[in-house]
Amino acid sequence: MKLFAWLDRRPALQCASLALILNLIVESLSRHSLLAGLGFLVTEPVVFLYNSAIIMLTLSLAPAVKRRYFALGIISMLWLALGVTNCILLSLRTTPFGIIDIQLLESVSNVIAMYINFREAILIAVGTIVVGTGLVYAWIKTPKRKPSLVTAVTMLVAVVIFLAVSTSFLIKAEAISSQFGNLADAYRDYGFAYCFSLGLVDRGISKPEYYSPEVIAGILDELAPHDVTVPQRKPNIIMVQLESFFDVNYLKNLRFSENPVPVFSRLKEEYPHGFLRVPSLGAGTANTEFEILSGLSLAYFGAGEYPYKTVLRENTTPSIPFDLKELGYTCHAIHNHTGTFYGRHIVFANLGFDTFTSREYMNDVEFTPVGWAKDKVLTGEIMKALKHTPGADFVFAISVQAHGRFPSEALDPNQRITVEGLESEKEKNAFEYFVNQIYETDAFIGALLDELAVWDEPVILVLYGDHLPSLDIAEEDLRKGGLFDMEYVLWSNFPLEAGYQDLHAYQLGAYVLEQAGISTGILTKLHQTWRHRDDYQTALEMLAYDMVCGEQYAFGGESPYVSSQLRMGITEIVITDVRRTSDTVYVVGDGFTPWSQVYCDGKAVETTFINPRILKVAAEDVEPGASLAVAQVIGRDVLSTTIPVKAP
Repeated sequence: MKLFAWLDRRPALQCASLALILNLIVESLSRHSLLAGLGFLVTEPVVFLYNSAIIMLTLSLAPAVKRRYFALGIISMLWLALGVTNCILLSLRTTPFGIIDIQLLESVSNVIAMYINFREAILIAVGTIVVGTGLVYAWIKTPKRKPSLVTAVTMLVAVVIFLAVSTSFLIKAEAISSQFGNLADAYRDYGFAYCFSLGLVDRGISKPEYYSPEVIAGILDELAPHDVTVPQRKPNIIMVQLESFFDVNYLKNLRFSENPVPVFSRLKEEYPHGFLRVPSLGAGTANTEFEILSGLSLAYFGAGEYPYKTVLRENTTPSIPFDLKELGYTCHAIHNHTGTFYGRHIVFANLGFDTFTSREYMNDVEFTPVGWAKDKVLTGEIMKALKHTPGADFVFAISVQAHGRFPSEALDPNQRITVEGLESEKEKNAFEYFVNQIYETDAFIGALLDELAVWDEPVILVLYGDHLPSLDIAEEDLRKGGLFDMEYVLWSNFPLEAGYQDLHAYQLGAYVLEQAGISTGILTKLHQTWRHRDDYQTALEMLAYDMVCGEQYAFGGESPYVSSQLRMGITEIVITDVRRTSDTVYVVGDGFTPWSQVYCDGKAVETTFINPRILKVAAEDVEPGASLAVAQVIGRDVLSTTIPVKAP
């Protein structure tokens, strides 16, 4: 009590002590070990104190209010909540908790049931009630103190100056960095408070030191002699991004009852392939996707940033679709998950796609035991896209079947493949579940190849994994590649000159276009002609900044890319007739799916999906003459709506 009374008279020291304790707890939670948290304090004391100063910056506001202890408690609870959240997420995936996860909450709300069970949901609800009750009690019981604005401002200014000076010093000393090659390593080496806080302010691409119109003009002048090339017969190009898909035969200590990826293994033996360096590990599908489609490196963006949730929400960027549309291609995106996930229903318009078929526009969708859509539905959707237009198509499909969370208990007694080499039963169950999911994804690849083999137009098919799964896989467990190395393979129904080639994800699109005989677009030309030059990365960073965050000198001051009129679904959903019986109204049309919802005078009514041509609603819900429409709905989001018709 004497110590508390002594600290009560010294608010600055009180905040500093609390910041040190909070930082130790948060770091221990991040490392799943109190000893590891203490190890960070002992081995990196300067960085530990620096992170504590960041926490103290937030605590320094408390002396300015009457209920100082309540304010200190609230701020402390926020830091502890961040630490606990990070601890939980790191048990589900390899990517630490960042500010971007808060921005992704709207997407996560539709899939949260796949990550937590009913018991965990009840515990979260009870915990929330307990915390809320505790806050009310604390507000009533905490003592009041005379506010000291001078103390608060003095502390705030002092900590800000300390952080400004120490940040510059620590970056120069390479004790911390503002560029994260590996987010998980950065959180471990530089501390949670610093890395999480950096995500709040570090967005977009920083201006390169020598950026100027003359530098951009110099790059363009060197690219100019490389003419735009277009083949006489433009091939269809299909890229399939495979969720968590990799050749598990590279795992050293595991044995499988049979090869889980026989089709992919055969393709690698017969067709051009290589390793693909991706920007994500265990999560972050959208970032691999962004690099592939845009040709831009995530290394130039903010720490832990997802361009799908930042720059692409409002702006366009260079992309494969924009380049190919100039040559007459129609560009389709397909994903057997919700259309709102990562905001794709908005982002794909800013990447130049003409259509986007999400799960809400598919029929005959089957699901895994944990609730993800199976990939085999993509075969028909890809072929539908190819058949939809007479000209050349670019189809970008994103699979989801092998997505985590991977259950620690056996959910399917009929799984085909067993795994040996794991001592833990929970780990064995998780691996066996994953392996059987990618076995089915591999079968989807085989079915797609069977369809394309008899297609009477030239086709290039590109298959690649987006990132390793959130399983306990270390670098030393792999016979080939590293934790950020996935594989790709190119299949075609005509000869290609490509051979084995390792690439970064942002280089793959240009490489594929090169194999198709296409060279168009500034970034495509740069990747195709400068990839082995010493100044390649410098030029790429200059162009990336100029096109995304700069003055757009490369385009004469104004971007030529305009958001497309993105249509959800390949074909239009329509109502052709409405029929009424004594107790039922049947809505007849085309393109309906289980996610179709009838709206009556703008209000959703209970809808039963009969088949792709018929929906059923209760007659009592539809007054004669009411306006009826059918919408494709996920949660509270309406993705598209038909033209309304009058009810009989």
